[in-house]
Amino acid sequence: MIVTHIHPDLDAIMAAWLLVRFDQSRYGDAKFEFVPAPTTYKNLPPDNDPNIVHVDVGGGKFDHHRPGGFTTCAAKLVFEELVAEKLVSEDDANLKEMVAIALEIDTFQDCYWPGTDSPRMALMLHEIIPALHRLQIHDNEAVLRMVFVYLDGVYQRLKDWEKGKEAVNEGTEFESAWGRGIIVETAADDISKTAQKMGYEIVVISDNQKGFLKIKTAPGVKLPLQALYDKICLRESAERWVYHNSGHMLFSGSDKGMLKEPTQLKLNDLLEMIKEVSS
Repeated sequence: MIVTHIHPDLDAIMAAWLLVRFDQSRYGDAKFEFVPAPTTYKNLPPDNDPNIVHVDVGGGKFDHHRPGGFTTCAAKLVFEELVAEKLVSEDDANLKEMVAIALEIDTFQDCYWPGTDSPRMALMLHEIIPALHRLQIHDNEAVLRMVFVYLDGVYQRLKDWEKGKEAVNEGTEFESAWGRGIIVETAADDISKTAQKMGYEIVVISDNQKGFLKIKTAPGVKLPLQALYDKICLRESAERWVYHNSGHMLFSGSDKGMLKEPTQLKLNDLLEMIKEVSS
């Protein structure tokens, strides 16, 4: 059993998520109980029963609400325990980043984040959790389990970014009419955004697992990809490609369910056509 406080916040939920996801043998099928802060489950000592663990409540080993505790948080305490038990690697930069952000939020440092008064903050997880509690249409466990799904996605996204940066750093640069470009071979998701943040204005992505080819330009690029699409259609059937009406995207194959016959063009073919259009 994992016990935390009523209306769990991001720190409490992340602490529970770390236990469930990375100590599966003990907590993979754990049930959850919620108690008023700062009490414990049935008012028992927090760490006496090996089958009951308290996180972010109760004053036990995974609760930082004690003297000096403002320098850590429940998620960080759980992470350190998992590292000590060799259930996660101390070098897992993505988990460390998630825990560090949870600590910032739990110690109210997020008030110094840029744009903290922007409406876009309403889409941030730590702002959504208390709003869900106030709605009172989802109970504590429902909110906790929803956030578990979100945290699964965050962890995967960070891993994709890590792989994406590595792939971009190994990519092949080129110059074009659309600006500075790069060819990236990777199966990681949405690498175009990573590459655009690194200063590339056109990104050619070859999914080396599914065989997809995608071309994307940065939002600030004015020249559409129409001329490149027209040139591609001279080489093979247009049925193999989708030209997005924004003018910024051109792709063969998609995870969004568009059933298209895979292109027979190779990366060198695309680069040749990009150079021809650019000249």
